[in-house]
Amino acid sequence: MNFGLGEKHKNLYPVTLALLLVFAMVSLVWSQFYPHILQRYSLNELSPVVLSASLIGLGMLVFQLFAGFLADKFGPKPTVAISGIFYLLGMFIISLTFNYALWEDARLFWYFGSLVVGFGAGFFVGTYPVVIARWFSENTGKAFGIAIFGQNISPLLMSPLIAYLIINYDLQTTFIALGFLIFATFYSIGVLLWKVPEVKKTHSDSSLREALSDARFWILFVVMFSTATAWFLILMNIATIVFEGLSSSMSSEYIKNQFVPLFMSITAIGSAIGSFFWGALNDRIGGPFKVLPLLYSIAGIFIFIFALTYFDPFLILIFGILVYFCLGGEPTVHFTAVPTFFGKKFTGRITALLNMSVMTSSIIGPYLGSFLRDLTTSYLSALYLSAFLHFFATIVVLFGVRSISGVRRC
Repeated sequence: MNFGLGEKHKNLYPVTLALLLVFAMVSLVWSQFYPHILQRYSLNELSPVVLSASLIGLGMLVFQLFAGFLADKFGPKPTVAISGIFYLLGMFIISLTFNYALWEDARLFWYFGSLVVGFGAGFFVGTYPVVIARWFSENTGKAFGIAIFGQNISPLLMSPLIAYLIINYDLQTTFIALGFLIFATFYSIGVLLWKVPEVKKTHSDSSLREALSDARFWILFVVMFSTATAWFLILMNIATIVFEGLSSSMSSEYIKNQFVPLFMSITAIGSAIGSFFWGALNDRIGGPFKVLPLLYSIAGIFIFIFALTYFDPFLILIFGILVYFCLGGEPTVHFTAVPTFFGKKFTGRITALLNMSVMTSSIIGPYLGSFLRDLTTSYLSALYLSAFLHFFATIVVLFGVRSISGVRRC
C-alpha cells in the first residue's frame, strides 16, 4: 500500500490535490441546483431544499475525524478509496430524487443522498491535510495555497459543466455523471499515486492531548467556527442570493442558466488567487496569528459592502470577487496553522478535531442563511450577520493572542 509518488516528485502533491479538490468540492456550487429544485417541485420556501447542504456538513462532521486517525496511521490510500465510493453512492441516491413527482417522496432521496455525499467529503477532508503536512515542512502555507487553489477554482469549472449537463440532459443524468467523475479521479490519482513518508514524533510535535491543552487550539476553534458559519452561509446560498438581488432587473431563466454560472466562475478566480496569496503571505509575515486578523477584517468589510450592492449586476461581480478573494484564503491559513503550531506527526487527527468547528458550521450556516431569508424575505440580514462574524473573529484573535503567556507564538 506504499506505492506512489516519492520525495523526488513531492511537488506534484499540491497540484494533484488541487485537481481532486476541483471535483471533491462540488458542494461549493450546490446552490446552483436550488432554483431547479424549487421550479420542478413548485416550492415557495427555500430552507427545505437548502437542508441538503447542512446534511452534507453533518456527513463530513461524522467521518472526517475518523478519516484523520486512519490517514495518520495508514496513509491516504484507504481513506481516499472509501471517499470515492461514498461520493458515487451518494450521487446515485440523489439521482433517484427525480423519479418522483411529489416533493414529499422525492425529498427523502435528496436528503439521504446529500448525507452520503457528506460521508465522502468527510473522508477526503480528513485525509488531505496529512498529505501536505507530511511532505512540506517548509513553505507549508504556499503548499496548502496551491492545493486549496483547486478547491476555490472548482466553481469556475464545475458550474459551467453542471449548467451544460442540466440544459442538455437532465438533473438525474447530471448527478450520475458527477458521481462517476469524482470516483474515477479519486481512484486514478489519490489511490494510485498518493502516499506519505513515515515520520517520528519530535519535540515540536504535539499529541492530541497536548494540542487540546494549548490555548492556540481553542482560539483557532472559535474563529474557525465563526468565520466558517459566515463562509457556508454565503457560499451555500450564493445562487439564490444572486437570484434575489437581480430578479427585478433580469429574467429568471437568464439568471439561473447564464448569470449564476458566470458569477460562480468569475468569483472562483478571485477565490483561487486568494488561496495562494494568503498562504504565501502567511509564510512571509510570520504565521497564522499575524495574517488572520488582517484577513478577517478585510473580509468583513467586503461582505458588508457586498450586502449594500448585490442588487446591481456590475457591483455584485466586483464585490463578489473581493469577498471570495478573502474567503478563499481562510481554509489555507486555517489548515496551515496546525502543522505550524502542533507539528506534522499527528496532523490528521488534530486538524480533523479542530475542523469539527467548521463541520458544525457547515450544518448551521447554509440553513441559517436560508432561514433568515424565509423569515425576513431577504438575504440582507444574513449578509450583515456574516460580516459581523468576521469582525468578531478578528477581535478573538487579537485579544486571544495577547492573553497567552508563556506560549511560543508563531
